[in-house]
Amino acid sequence: MSRDRAVSDVVGFVVVFSLVAATVGIVSVTGIGILQDARDAEQVNNAERAFDVLADNMADIHRAGAPSRSTEIKLDDARLEVRSSVVINVTGVDPSGTNPNVSYSTTPIMYEGRGDTAIVYEGGAVFRDSPRGGIVTEKPPFRFADGGVIIPIIQTQQMGNTTSVAGGTVRVRAERAVREPLPEFVQRASDYDALIVNITSPRHRLWQRYLEDDAEATCTVTRPETVQCRIDDPERLSVTRTLINFEFEV
Repeated sequence: MSRDRAVSDVVGFVVVFSLVAATVGIVSVTGIGILQDARDAEQVNNAERAFDVLADNMADIHRAGAPSRSTEIKLDDARLEVRSSVVINVTGVDPSGTNPNVSYSTTPIMYEGRGDTAIVYEGGAVFRDSPRGGIVTEKPPFRFADGGVIIPIIQTQQMGNTTSVAGGTVRVRAERAVREPLPEFVQRASDYDALIVNITSPRHRLWQRYLEDDAEATCTVTRPETVQCRIDDPERLSVTRTLINFEFEV
């Protein structure tokens, strides 16, 4: 009888120990994954806030005329890099058929962490982008109100040879090179039947969503990564360009 009780105690201990070990293992594996996901999400959120500051500092340059600004971005185990240029093209459609046209390229600044979400500064806007979709977290400086259309083209251009930095804290130093109205668009806005904006960018769908919502534009994707948006009958029009040189300082 005592032998049976002893065997039962041993079996019970083994069963309990196995359950405890399995529970600890499951919690350890899933818990670490959850903690890593939470950490990655918080790093992306911090990067988004830093890029909002970057956009504000860039706005000081192109809108307020500041000569330069610097923005610090903490990377930890993430990376900050420049990407292939995107192109912003603006065309005025007028009855005379002259249809003034300007086209400028701008270099995006991108934050990439451990996950699949990237934060991008591009053309004055900030995008939170991922394979599952994206959002505009900071709108570009375009303005559409009471029939008026203001298109400031923010043309960022890299200085130096450092195209990618990882870890630690990096400073993005930016300085104004050119700030000018575009003479191609000096005639009265009432002379235009429409304004057409073409944007070629990996984030063209986000640009499309923004222009359709804010400008009530009619947009179509004309070729891979290019969206064309038409704004009819602008009553007032201003198109300017600001060239901003930037570099990464570690």
